[in-house]
Amino acid sequence: MNRVIIYGDIHGCFDEFKMLRDELQITPKDTEILVGDLLDRGPYSNEVLTYARKNNLQLVLGNHEYKYIRYHKHHLAEEQTGRKNPMHFNEDKLTIYNNITDADMRYLMNAPFFLKIDNVTVVHAGITNRIDLDNPSKKELELLTRIRKLDSEEKPLPLGQESFHSQYWADCYDGNQGIIVYGHEVHNLDKIKINRHAFGIDTGCVYGGKLTALIIYDTKEPMYSYDILQVQAFEKYANSKDVARNN
Repeated sequence: MNRVIIYGDIHGCFDEFKMLRDELQITPKDTEILVGDLLDRGPYSNEVLTYARKNNLQLVLGNHEYKYIRYHKHHLAEEQTGRKNPMHFNEDKLTIYNNITDADMRYLMNAPFFLKIDNVTVVHAGITNRIDLDNPSKKELELLTRIRKLDSEEKPLPLGQESFHSQYWADCYDGNQGIIVYGHEVHNLDKIKINRHAFGIDTGCVYGGKLTALIIYDTKEPMYSYDILQVQAFEKYANSKDVARNN
């Protein structure tokens, strides 16, 4: 049976990721997609990245991957022009960046902002009803990596500017771009978030939750036929309360 397997945010949880793939008993017929955020917070970011590349897993850019790509472009410009890199990385991020191989950086830079397979669309963070993925702007593509809440007119709100009246994007998404599978936001450390037209599969492995795989058996029809497989985090690697200021 051909399966489409979509993994939630890994964030350096290498051992859990390998265990999950072992339990899935991956075959050459499977299509494996990473929803983004392989890097940061957990202990083995570089190992996860190299493993994903060497196993030919398809990657959708998360906000963390996109940050390393932007940093790298500024770094190259600094080497060529002397213009100082405007982005600042802390020690942990610099260690990860300095250990990204050329092959791994190419893997990141070749990753798309979204993937469509029939009626299933994989993005990192989400979408709005106004975004047409057949003709997206650069700003809209970047929004796919970080969107969370919307205002009363369904316009995206920057992190920290949400109010009591804000809406989570998936709660008002109408399905015009198919079933959205996404990560980015941890709603529960155990269960995925299911809306009519969206599946949120980041269950916070790096925070001591679970690493989730969504297994889809038919991407051409509504999501009637799917399974969820999860592995429990071996330990808590990061505190979720630190997410907002380090995102």
